[in-house]
Amino acid sequence: MDPSDISLRRDQMGRAAEAIMRGGPTPVVDRGEGYWIALSGAPGPDMNMALVSSGGAYAVAAVLDRVTGTGIPTLFMLAGACRSEVPGEPWTEVGHMPFMASALAPDHLASDPRVRRAGPDDTGVVCDVMAQAFGLGEHLMVDVITGVLGDRSGGTTIWLLVDEDVAVSAVLTSMVDDAVTVWCMSTPAHHARRGFGRAVLAHALHEARSDGALVGLLGATPVGKPLYDSTGWTTLESWRMFASAESAQFSG
Repeated sequence: MDPSDISLRRDQMGRAAEAIMRGGPTPVVDRGEGYWIALSGAPGPDMNMALVSSGGAYAVAAVLDRVTGTGIPTLFMLAGACRSEVPGEPWTEVGHMPFMASALAPDHLASDPRVRRAGPDDTGVVCDVMAQAFGLGEHLMVDVITGVLGDRSGGTTIWLLVDEDVAVSAVLTSMVDDAVTVWCMSTPAHHARRGFGRAVLAHALHEARSDGALVGLLGATPVGKPLYDSTGWTTLESWRMFASAESAQFSG
């Protein structure tokens, strides 16, 4: 994929993040040439993100100033030409995030009768599944999840896999143009290694393809990457990650 295509896909990821984080308690969203900011306002960095990929040290400093000024703990990511920049205190490098893509070919897509769209009445169930999967407190995500489940535009969806009357896996998807972005792939540890994550993802992507999506996009966590590697996803680039507070998913 050439640099202009990667730039487009980064922008689509940012637009999807904005749509999701607008449901947070005190959202701050913005996007411009080579950067995006998508903060929910939740009191934990895993629910607040910003990315800078062009413009050099000046652009990185400008976005850092804006994010730091909010007082919201954030995961700050550097990509592309800005990947070599190093934020100062209080930012600590906490690893990297593979930015991945997949053409939505039928090979890894399949409808599953155990999977359904979550609705507003499922807020507690979704928060419980995701909190267990990521080691987050439910209070960090309840506003965002409530906003997503109340979205009537059809742009964002949470999918639940229910096995023997128990919700065992969930994933959030957001459509932007020809891309479906995948977020919060969640299977609690005590339900892992039983194919639930693979099944809910295959169903969600099957539905997105039916709605016109041609490509899937995601930022992989260390826990999730083996699943994506085994189901046809390709790493476009790696984003360096910094946090201004302790992250449940990433550590230095």
